[in-house]
Amino acid sequence: MNFETIDTTVKTLWRYDYDTNIKPLRDLYEVAKREQWNAATDIPWELETDPSQVGDMNATFSEPYDFVKALSTEKQIELARRRSAHLLSTFLHGEQGAMMICGQLVEVVPDMDAKLYASTQVIDEARHVEVFHRYIQRLDKVYPIMPGLKALLNAVLTADLWQMKCVGMQIIAESLAMGSFKTMLKITNDEVFRKVLELTSQDEARHVSYGLIYMKDAIPKMNERDRDRLEDFAWTAMTLLASTPQMEKGKEYVDPMEEIYTDVGIDPKKAASEIISRMSDPEAAKAQPNPFREYAFPQLNRVGLITDRTIEKYREVGLTD
Repeated sequence: MNFETIDTTVKTLWRYDYDTNIKPLRDLYEVAKREQWNAATDIPWELETDPSQVGDMNATFSEPYDFVKALSTEKQIELARRRSAHLLSTFLHGEQGAMMICGQLVEVVPDMDAKLYASTQVIDEARHVEVFHRYIQRLDKVYPIMPGLKALLNAVLTADLWQMKCVGMQIIAESLAMGSFKTMLKITNDEVFRKVLELTSQDEARHVSYGLIYMKDAIPKMNERDRDRLEDFAWTAMTLLASTPQMEKGKEYVDPMEEIYTDVGIDPKKAASEIISRMSDPEAAKAQPNPFREYAFPQLNRVGLITDRTIEKYREVGLTD
């Protein structure tokens, strides 16, 4: 059986006051009810997917790599199709993690308005698991979860403060997903995938709004010790996904898509060398879409989690907006 277990401790909070205490969250709950969609019937699955129109969602540079240009057209399409399946597998695993975390949020958040909204997000995430899994099957197969994403999701699932769960999922993970989906929409010409992205992005924007509304209200009420812990947790969560330890000095770069490169006839070592060279150019790297810098960091700043004690750490790794 393909599963694993982690130990989590969640303190369930009953709430016996059912009146509205945070009206913007109750309003968002109403929006969530109106915007529900069905992954089985609201996506035009009857349309076929042309692999050449999907768009290589891993190739963000405007000028293709030499190791890609050396391939035949047929092999380039196969590479794009399989690399896209690899990337979408990351989102698939992330949506499952989000589904479990939001289930925890229903239990742990102290406000009824927040519980009601979080319950709608559980079904949102279930729908995302369904739709990404179904689309990936059109391209290739589901690939294993990336270590950084797994570490982040496990950290959020096992966090002892509900504010950590909300920041880790709603502010950071959902912002990154929203930014990534916007980039994907610009490069794909597959109508099925465009519809998947449009409907999923609609949900993600609402999820981020939940985090912003709730955390702006909750963070000022925290004691200094827990607030410092939350700031540090946000920093750790960002670096778990944003950093690339394989590219640190003295460590060999291991491309997670090495299997795919080998299968299509690319020498993984030559590919790694060109990728490192391209990414080592500060101007080239800066020109690429960066959801950490463009989406997650600004949201952390909005809720007050970028402070004098943490800002320099974000600057040192280029995550400031």
